[in-house]
Amino acid sequence: MFGYVMPRMEDLSQEERERYHAAYCGVCRALGERCGQRCRVALTYDMTFLALLLGSLYEPDERQGSRRCAPHPVRPHAYLGSDCIDYAADMTVALVYHKCLDDWRDDRSGWARAYASLLGKAYRAVGERHPRACAAIEEGLADIGRLEEAAAAAASAGDAAAAPPPDAAANRFGTLLGEVFAWRDDFWAAGLRSLGAKLGKLVYVMDAALDMEDDRASGSYNPLVALDAQPQEVREDLELLAADAAAAFERLPLERDARVLRSVLYAGVWQKYCAKEAKRTKQAKETKHVQEEHQEAHRG
Repeated sequence: MFGYVMPRMEDLSQEERERYHAAYCGVCRALGERCGQRCRVALTYDMTFLALLLGSLYEPDERQGSRRCAPHPVRPHAYLGSDCIDYAADMTVALVYHKCLDDWRDDRSGWARAYASLLGKAYRAVGERHPRACAAIEEGLADIGRLEEAAAAAASAGDAAAAPPPDAAANRFGTLLGEVFAWRDDFWAAGLRSLGAKLGKLVYVMDAALDMEDDRASGSYNPLVALDAQPQEVREDLELLAADAAAAFERLPLERDARVLRSVLYAGVWQKYCAKEAKRTKQAKETKHVQEEHQEAHRG
């Protein structure tokens, strides 16, 4: 899910941007304090959304401060601290650790293997603090791997009937993320699971949409390639999934940081996709222009 779940900064006021960056710096600080300084390299914007979401729902006591750090030694940066931010830091380690293992299995990435080894001790500590969430991540990713392998094998054999449903892996990733979102087994767990599940499915399908061309060329499994999905069909499906995620979000009674969180769900998650679509459109126009110039030259 990395790289999608972040706000569109131009939508936010200066105060809201500062609040978001303080939460981001808080997750970074919590990574160092709870998991070791080397784990701060795992920091992503995505889990800052979870920290603010849980903070808005549970309203825990917040700690505020301002300090210099190794990445920003010149001037102090404001940061926030809370139980929700600590949990987001732990889930950052868990998700990045398993992403590295996945990259090693898929691409034999030496860097991914080395970083997974570096995070191993911290991940085991996170697993002791949050056994349910870590078990859900491990089981979910194992299931997704089996589903993708079964789909690829069915495609190679030309046996479409043997393939799992095309949205099975996306649904499974959604269930996994829903368990990560459900911080506590309490009154809010069902709503958080629903939001996490719908957001997870959206991110999985959006990632598949962005990888369609590369996966088609390499032969790697991609549910959208297997369906021979067309760009307009993909866009419509993504819009429906985004609407489902937004509806689950709006059912939660959130006030604090609500504008920041809405910026993520209504605009931020689309930033990568829209950037790639704009690039594709520009390339298509340039190709068409070159073709028209060649045709004109031949006619001349």
